[in-house]
Amino acid sequence: MRYIFYMFSILVILSAIFSYQLMEKRRPEQDAAIIINNRIITTYEFNSLYDPQHAHVRDKTDFINSLIMKELLIQESQKKGIDKEEPFRRSIQNFYEQSLIKLLMDRTFSSLQITVTDGELKKYGELLNRNITITIFNYDDEDRAKNGIFRDSEQMTVSFEDLSDDIRYSIILLNEGEMSAPVKMEEKYITVRLDKTEKDMSQPSSQFDRELVRQTLTEWKKERAIDSWIAHLRENASIKILINGNE
Repeated sequence: MRYIFYMFSILVILSAIFSYQLMEKRRPEQDAAIIINNRIITTYEFNSLYDPQHAHVRDKTDFINSLIMKELLIQESQKKGIDKEEPFRRSIQNFYEQSLIKLLMDRTFSSLQITVTDGELKKYGELLNRNITITIFNYDDEDRAKNGIFRDSEQMTVSFEDLSDDIRYSIILLNEGEMSAPVKMEEKYITVRLDKTEKDMSQPSSQFDRELVRQTLTEWKKERAIDSWIAHLRENASIKILINGNE
């Protein structure tokens, strides 16, 4: 009698396990939008891929066909073991790293609180149609720029409009004889001394688009803030270079 009871208990347990497995297999199919071989794309997954707000951009049937084609090619690649090859792994790693950096930069850029003052806009307008005499000091790195140890210098007189954005925006709040803060340009740093300004009578007066200048100056300030942020990260990091950079 006890033997029959044990057998009955085992049958009940096996039946429960089988029923559970059967339900687990059926559940995804009940919520399936597309089944491609053993790959089940649920309704939720499909809807997240096919955004209804942009349904007018792509025909739904075309989207489904392209999704099926993509999945078939992925499955075939996996059959051939391409996903386990080193070049594929490196390409995935590179894509992951680039995407991560881009997301970080975008978030940092959008979080910056940058203001352009009325004084800056006023000074910008005053410098239009003027010849600017400046002296540009070149430095090998930021430390030398901060300490005033310049490699060489160059004085020039040009129209304010002909200056590069970096130089133009660096001098808009300077008085004659004053020096700008260090600005990174490509692989070097510069500071700019405003020597003299004078009216350019040979050129017609330029129109001053206040909002356009505000926008471009804001973007310039954000870029400089990003440069400072990256420099701060490097200054506070533990970095050891154990190879010769000239090898």
